Formats: sequence, structure tokens, C-alpha cells
Amino acid sequence: MKRIYSIISLFISLTVFCYGQENDVKNTAIQTDTLGYEKISTLLVPIAFYSPETNFAFGGGAQIFFKTGKSNSDVLNSTVLASAIYTLNKQLMIEIQPQVYFNYENYFLDTKFRYKIFPNLFWGIGPNSSETLEEDYNQTEVSLSATFVKSLPSNVNFGFSFNFSDFNVTEVQEGGILDSNQIEGSSGATLVGIGIVLNNDSRDNKFSPLGGGFYQFSTNFTSRVLGSTHTFNSYHIDLRKYINLGNKNILAMQLYSRFTFGNSPFQAKAYYGGADVARGYFKGRYIDDHLYVLQAEYRLPVGKRWELAAFALTGNVGHDEKGQGLFDDFKTSFGAGPRYFLYKNKRTLLRLDIGMNKDGDGGIYFGVNEAF
Repeated sequence: MKRIYSIISLFISLTVFCYGQENDVKNTAIQTDTLGYEKISTLLVPIAFYSPETNFAFGGGAQIFFKTGKSNSDVLNSTVLASAIYTLNKQLMIEIQPQVYFNYENYFLDTKFRYKIFPNLFWGIGPNSSETLEEDYNQTEVSLSATFVKSLPSNVNFGFSFNFSDFNVTEVQEGGILDSNQIEGSSGATLVGIGIVLNNDSRDNKFSPLGGGFYQFSTNFTSRVLGSTHTFNSYHIDLRKYINLGNKNILAMQLYSRFTFGNSPFQAKAYYGGADVARGYFKGRYIDDHLYVLQAEYRLPVGKRWELAAFALTGNVGHDEKGQGLFDDFKTSFGAGPRYFLYKNKRTLLRLDIGMNKDGDGGIYFGVNEAF
């Protein structure tokens, strides 16, 4: 409980800091024909959080909001989100994520670069892996992904994706599962894939919607032909609905599923848990070829800058063509937490969640924007 109280105190302190910084960084406008950007605003924030995967973590981040020269939307903003984080588990995470709208919001480019040094835990593969199998390993990751879509009528978007990841397993536990070399990826993996993205996006805001929906189907075909060390295909279904119950009371629902077929390393399989997909479970506590999560969240506004949210979810992982194990044992959790909106006129927020799973374990999560 002392750890929970300290995290909550830290969250409140950071929101006060961000509020004090806002007057210095917002509404910074640059009008220029050379760059072709206008109405640029920048948000600088310290980052401090706790999660089961990282222990306490500290760092800094910046989010830049802007519009390209050809824009006719007051709602959609291009952004660049950058962060650098170090944790007490000796993990280093550097991410840069530009998301840019072009040509009057008819085209959208979503890219992400990630560099990670990440000591982690592994319990094996499958929905019923035992706690006694827990082992340590260390891994370095360099990845780059890019998705480019074109806007079509009726909120439909279609495009293509490219994904590159290089995993270097630098240390494994002697005598453990990964040390046996029986797990694909235990000695590392280089993955190169291309895919297709099709979605219908009627959300009024990507960070914290007040209404609408998001329905996406995407694929990723990873092949040795492209330079990958493994060949496999993965398919993703992400269905979200946001119901405004009045006065900005929101019921948000999501069904997320992922299916992988072929010779995939453990790094590319579906991970159950984490700050977004299944709060309350350690990310990677359960790993397998297939996964689904069904979650619902009620968001209640409190004043002009605060929001309280409560969530519940269930799901599982499984394997083989028939999805063995997917419906044998539901992995459920629930939780709640506050949100603080960093801008008065933008729904960008800081989020704190405390989640608890059915086994009595849980996690504390602090991040930017809603989980879904």
C-alpha cells in the first residue's frame, strides 16, 4: 500500500508540474512557407512511473503538435512523441513516434522507432505456464515500423505497413528454458515484414475519444525473402466503440485479437498483459501464437481537468490452428485510476491505473493517453 500511495503522490506532483509548464509551451506558433507547418505547440513533461515489468522508471518526454500547410481539420493534429526512460531494473527505452497527416488529412503516416535494453522475465510458451518456470533474460531491441494509409469515403482508411525488428538476446539464465535453445528466438531474431491495413475510424479524437468507433484489420507477412530469420504471418483485429452517456461520461469497449501462423520466435508471439492490452497482468506472463482480450472502461469526468476511470477485462492466449487453450481458462482483471488533461483544448492526458487480476497479483501503470 505504501508503494501505491507513493505512486499516486508522484502522479499528482507531475500533473501540477505540467500545469505550471503549460503557459510556457502552448500556443507557440511558427508561420513559414519553407517548412509548411503552422500552429506548432510543444509539451515537455518529466516521466516517472511504476509497472510490474519495469519497477520504478524515470525519464523525460516531449510531444509536438502541428498542422501541415494543407489542413482543413480543427480536430486532427499531427504529432511527434519522443521519450527516453531508464528503470530500476536497468532497462533503457528510447522511442520516437511521428504521426503526420498530409494533403488535407487525406493521407496519414504513422511511424515508430524504438531502442530498448530490456532485462525481462520469461515463463515459457502457452496459456498454462507455471509460476515455477520464471527465469531472467536480457535482450536488446532495435525496431522501426511505418504505416501509410489513404483516407477513403465513409471514414475508411486503407494502406500498407513495414516492420523491422532486430532482437539480440545477450544473457539467459543458466539451465533455463531459453538456455536449452528449444524456444525459437532464444538466440535472437531479425524480423522484416510487410502488411496491409484496413480500418474504419469515426473517433472524434485519437487520444481520448468522446464518441465514435475504430474497427481495424491488419496483417504482417514476415519472410526470409525480405531478410528475416523467420517466416510467419500474423493477423490483427482491433474493434473499439465509444458511447457518450451524456456530460462526457464515456463507456469504452474493445475487442482485440491476434493470430500468428508459422515459425515465429517468442519475441513475435502474442503477449498477454501490460499497460494497454491486459492491465493487471505482467506483460509476457502468458505468451502464445494467438490472443484475444475483451475489455470495457467507464470514464467519469471530475471537474475541468480530471477524469476517473474503472475497467474490467478478460481474455487468454492459445496455439495451433484450432486455437487450443483460448477458451480453457479466462484470465480476468479489473482496476481503476485517475486521468489529468494536460491541455484545456486538447484531450491529451496523463493516466494512472491500478489493476488486479483474478490470482491476486496486479500492477500500477502510469502513461500518456488512454489505454484504448
